[in-house]
Amino acid sequence: MSELFRPRRRPLLRLTLTLGACTIVIGATAIVVWLRTNVVPPDCRDPATLALVRRSLTGRFALPASVTIENIETLAGGYVAFRFACEADLRGFDPKDLTPGSPVPGSVYYVSRLRDGGRRHEVTVSIQPLLKLERVQ
Repeated sequence: MSELFRPRRRPLLRLTLTLGACTIVIGATAIVVWLRTNVVPPDCRDPATLALVRRSLTGRFALPASVTIENIETLAGGYVAFRFACEADLRGFDPKDLTPGSPVPGSVYYVSRLRDGGRRHEVTVSIQPLLKLERVQ
């Protein structure tokens, strides 16, 4: 029976390991919270991001104001990401309303990031044209 019972030894070592583990967990939590508030930009579905995308679509690309952004998909980015890469479909406009000779936009690709030490939100937008399949003889 005395071989099965083992008295507790080294309680100071256990206390030190427990305090060390708690310090690491608290430190990691503090770092993640700081990153989320100061470094991580708004994600793909955030209203601020979508407003910047929409402003770029109507201003730079001269799409009509009726354009809508649908089926938003996050291609890259996560909980502590430094930028988000997103793709979405463009709907709500008539191809006849576009300037003559311009391709019909099918989807939009945009990247959301923070600049100037987290003070300025920037979105880079590019449009992929709608591909139409035609039979060729």
